[in-house]
Amino acid sequence: METLNRIASQGEHGATMMPIIQGVGRAAVEIAALLRGAVFRGALGAAGSENVQGETQQKLDILSDEIFLEEMRSTGFVCAVGSEEQEDLCLIKEYSSADWLVLVDPLDGSSNLDVDGPVGTIFSIIKRKTANSETPLESDTLQSGREVIAAGYVLYGPSTMLVCSVGEGVDGFTFNPSTARFELSHPAMTIPQQGGYYSVNESNADKWLDNKGEALQKLKDETGLGMRYVGAMVADMHRTLLKGGLFLYPADEVNTNGKLRLLYEAIPMGYLMVQAGGSAHTGIEEVLDVQPKSLHQRVPVYLGANKAVDTLVR
Repeated sequence: METLNRIASQGEHGATMMPIIQGVGRAAVEIAALLRGAVFRGALGAAGSENVQGETQQKLDILSDEIFLEEMRSTGFVCAVGSEEQEDLCLIKEYSSADWLVLVDPLDGSSNLDVDGPVGTIFSIIKRKTANSETPLESDTLQSGREVIAAGYVLYGPSTMLVCSVGEGVDGFTFNPSTARFELSHPAMTIPQQGGYYSVNESNADKWLDNKGEALQKLKDETGLGMRYVGAMVADMHRTLLKGGLFLYPADEVNTNGKLRLLYEAIPMGYLMVQAGGSAHTGIEEVLDVQPKSLHQRVPVYLGANKAVDTLVR
């Protein structure tokens, strides 16, 4: 059975990316174990603090963030980590001359934790712009999706699954507890262009901007797509990749610039969707063409089968 070692043979950057993605895998195993035992360790619930976006942090948000940072440090190839849970770029001083930066949402969908719902981790890997002799800067992270070298997500569900791409398609690896390895379970994943579901919090449709509520109704009338919505981007995107349809989070009257983070959610998921043969759009431009202006910038997102996305954004 092929393992994460498969990555080393893929494309120009596979061999370089493999140790970092293996580090993501180690973090995933630790986070999965943490989630399984959280209720017994008193680790569920709010931490009593807010992240930089003003959202209440869960205890597991903070613990997962710490685990991910330590595993990126352990690779020896990462000079800094940008995290949704941290206001500033986290420097890894021991390896400040390394080439690579990792951007991460360590525990996507953490509001699902108290009801034992699925959650995930989202990540991308980019190459620094500053010289290796200098300290990495926040400006190093402000790269469009066209410059992403690798991206992926981990889904913590009935099994722990790591889905990733190094620019040559999308592969899914499932953690096998009997071998303690991630083994290839979903090779060459491509999104079906017909069928599937649409995934969105439709209760906000009357508040969406740019007539997106009407556009969604048109799509439903034309395709008959059913609705499925978990409320954790990783879980909803995973279904979309496997079953078809689309995931959307339009701008609305409250979140006029969109709700999802460009660097931590939209770009890595958009990268995967495009690698899987689908479309990734903000309603104005392709997600991968957006030039980031800040570490925690937000955008609307429409990710999925090509025709479905086109119906909503053209």
